[in-house]
Amino acid sequence: LCQEAFIWRQLRHPNVLPFLGVSQELFAPRYCLISPWMVNGNIMSYLEAHHDHDRLMLLVQVAEGMKYLHSQKPFIVHADIRGANILVMDDLRCCLADFGLSLLAESQTLDTTSRMSKGSTRWLAPEYINPDAVIDRTYITVRDVYAYGCTVVEIYTGKPPFSDVKSEPAVMLAVISGRRPLRP
Repeated sequence: LCQEAFIWRQLRHPNVLPFLGVSQELFAPRYCLISPWMVNGNIMSYLEAHHDHDRLMLLVQVAEGMKYLHSQKPFIVHADIRGANILVMDDLRCCLADFGLSLLAESQTLDTTSRMSKGSTRWLAPEYINPDAVIDRTYITVRDVYAYGCTVVEIYTGKPPFSDVKSEPAVMLAVISGRRPLRP
């Protein structure tokens, strides 16, 4: 929670959910992070109710938010880009939310145990699933780019990537075997 608040509080961009503060009173004794309420919910629930909304425009906005994160010094990897973590604001602009898995480039650890436990399996880049893969730190933001590609599939189909595969371990095996999400 502290890391999420530390990263999130310094971000200011139209396609990143605004951070309002921290409270210990709302859910005492636990701390909670406070953001504006998004009445439109996440992008998937919004598109379910508004089928003819311009998906390409929404995806451009998500890409702008991701570009902003990656342009920070040190750059920030969101590490969990997917439909559930993209909220729709009152003006119908999309913004990235949920910085719980986000990492500053300087603090990232790439060992095998940590890489598999971070992120949602169906959106996770192959090198984070395959324990034998070597990850080049200079290309660490590709994790978000791969997840973004999976999110494009999710937004256009209305289903998560690998929706034809039932279990998370089966998805991991498929990815390690070289399979990628079906394109819409």
